[in-house]
Amino acid sequence: MKDNEQLLAKYEVKGLSGSLKDDAKGLVEQTPNSRVSIMGVTIMPFTHLAHTYQLGQNGFLFIGGYNQEKTMVKKDKIQSKFESKIEGAKTDEKKQRYRRRMLKKLDKKDKKLREGNQLMRWGEELAVYDEEKTQETVDKIKVYLNSKGFFNSKVDATKTSLNKSQRTVEVTYNVQPGSHYFIDSIEYIVEDTALLTLINNNIRNTPLRKGFYDQQILSDERDHVYNLAVNSGYFEFSKQNVLFEIDSTKLGDQKLYVREIIRNPPGKSSHKIFTLDSIIFTSDASVTQAVKRTIEVHDNVTFNFGQNKYSKKILHWRIPIEKGDKYSRDRTIETQRQLSYLDNFKFVNINYDTTGNRFIANIFTSPFDKYQTSNEFGFTQTHGANPGPFFTVSLKNRNTFRGLEIVSIDANAKLEGIQGVSEADERYSSRQYGGQLSFTFPQFLFPLGSSLKKQLGSYNAKSRLSVGLSYEQRIDEYIRRTIQTSFSYGWQVRDKIKYTLTPLQVSLIRSDNEPAFEQFLNDLETQGNTYANAFRSAFVSSASFQVDLNLGDYASGNQGNFVRLFGESGGNLNGFLGENAVGDDVQVFKFWKLNLDLRRIDRITRRTNFAYRLNIGLANAYGSNNALPYEKYFFAGGSNSIRAWKPRRLGPGSFGVIDSLNTGGSDRIIVDFSREQPGDLIIESSFEIRQKLVGFLEGAFFLDAGNVWLIKGSSVDPSLDPEGDDGIFRFSEFMNEMAVGAGLGFRFDLSFLIMRLDLGVKLFDPAQPAGKRFVGDRIFSNFGPSSELNIGIGYPF
Repeated sequence: MKDNEQLLAKYEVKGLSGSLKDDAKGLVEQTPNSRVSIMGVTIMPFTHLAHTYQLGQNGFLFIGGYNQEKTMVKKDKIQSKFESKIEGAKTDEKKQRYRRRMLKKLDKKDKKLREGNQLMRWGEELAVYDEEKTQETVDKIKVYLNSKGFFNSKVDATKTSLNKSQRTVEVTYNVQPGSHYFIDSIEYIVEDTALLTLINNNIRNTPLRKGFYDQQILSDERDHVYNLAVNSGYFEFSKQNVLFEIDSTKLGDQKLYVREIIRNPPGKSSHKIFTLDSIIFTSDASVTQAVKRTIEVHDNVTFNFGQNKYSKKILHWRIPIEKGDKYSRDRTIETQRQLSYLDNFKFVNINYDTTGNRFIANIFTSPFDKYQTSNEFGFTQTHGANPGPFFTVSLKNRNTFRGLEIVSIDANAKLEGIQGVSEADERYSSRQYGGQLSFTFPQFLFPLGSSLKKQLGSYNAKSRLSVGLSYEQRIDEYIRRTIQTSFSYGWQVRDKIKYTLTPLQVSLIRSDNEPAFEQFLNDLETQGNTYANAFRSAFVSSASFQVDLNLGDYASGNQGNFVRLFGESGGNLNGFLGENAVGDDVQVFKFWKLNLDLRRIDRITRRTNFAYRLNIGLANAYGSNNALPYEKYFFAGGSNSIRAWKPRRLGPGSFGVIDSLNTGGSDRIIVDFSREQPGDLIIESSFEIRQKLVGFLEGAFFLDAGNVWLIKGSSVDPSLDPEGDDGIFRFSEFMNEMAVGAGLGFRFDLSFLIMRLDLGVKLFDPAQPAGKRFVGDRIFSNFGPSSELNIGIGYPF
């Protein structure tokens, strides 16, 4: 920083409150350099991003700084080098290859010239006070207030030095908003009487109402009228036809008289309503060479097929627009969406032809390749495991039976390090291999009738049949071989709500247990613990229903909501096949399960998000073995759950076993987490503040709370607990049995995956004796047993 420059260290907006103040802050052109903070409280006093920028600019240790002249020289050398190679190339293919390489390298140098080196791009420039930016902010705030109905506002800025050297300053934006103008009267001037009738019939939905003036309301009203028109046949209607006049003098006393004026097209007495005369569907639209085409008509849709022929009936079900309908922009977009959902076309374009006094919808599609192979290699993580490598290869066959079906064959393999079922201190290698054959049909395979299937076509109705094989080996514990088949229906409301109904899912599991693990299971049975039945060979049948609600941009990690509701009923085939239909030594299960998962992300600042989750689940076994299948139990603890506890080792309730080797002279019980702790009921919540630190690095502070419980005593022996707790859920006690942990974490966004490192510490441990469950005061004196380091893939929720 030069001697005559000052550093902007702080700014403040005075005179506004609530959303007005928040919006005004968003208009500030120059802000101080970022610091790491949680909920507005600074936890790192230095400006880490500015320091990162300075290191990139000036260099440090053996790393040189940024030199723009050298970068320009290197760019020129790259260009001249490749230009000579292009000139000497003997084939067009080589020339094109050299051009691509040259452009790629030049783009990198151009980016460096624009934004600096990598450290500079990760950081931010020093916030040297700029008087012009301060004035720009003043002007912006005034324009903003004017748009909100404060027409007589006054805004100025003052600069104050924060130290004797006057090198750091604070800027205060002083705002006097003045009177807030009010919309008192509204007049509609619509030259087209048919359009006026349409607006009056939908007046209840109009955004323009009496109330405080906001320019956004006028924009929303213009969109409202436009959407009404273009979905009611007015194909040529434009937003420019909607005008507003604001009169602040007619009524006085800060009252506004608003006129909404909708003009007719120049030289015309009304807006024309367009009605579809015909619909033409063209496949292979991108094919340039001559192909033999066949033209067929089905339900008033003309199909122009090239090399690829599809079911006319199913395509018609996915085309919401109909001959004789008024033009609708929404139904046009829905037609594109539904045809794209078929996963048979790489693009879908819809153009309207108005020549010859006719109105024709032309649907142009270009197909994907019939056969598509793909493979994927990466890292994955299941609940309670360390991340491990996986490999997947798949083959997809489109339009297999000329009905836009998709047949997929998938094979996968993965390797994980996982804690054993019986020993938490042991890490076992878990190997999994599998394959699956699936058939996806773009309709409900059910006798519903063509008209009903046409209606369901607007909901992306699908049926899916799959058959799969899997092999899982946990070294020193068991080998499980599973054959699974399922049949499901899926449909959705745009991309917001997805439904999946699985009327049948059947799994046949053969489990070969190692002698030591078999003995462990026998010991559990001797204690009356039914959890052992989950590891026997089994036949599992079930039906389920799931709803996923995705609002906002949650899937991309931005502000939004996600809700999942799941219900399952097991043992549905037992009544038909009998309890011993697959053998006396094979377990059969009867159960039901419910699960509700609520998630939300709120954006606090440009670099900070607040994410939270509530997960509630309940399962009940009512078969003769009084057990659930292993995959149907709930578990707490681990990298995607309560992170201060080992994976699957929390609970149930306040049940805990004393580890006699560690009780020493301490008045705190050390709990033996030697085996998994399954539960019939789970309640868990998590709160996480995520903040971008620098480049690909993101920091997080989290607080987790929850536990699992039993709904009947069958999985633990109360005599092993020092207080005789049986792990059963009781409404009067469950709040005192909630485990609470907190911690700090880092996320490494590597673009192709997000690696996560979380350190959780116990604050409230329900396994401790009553009155001694708060353990937050012993974090440092007993850090090892009180903490857990988690490695994860992706965000925890």
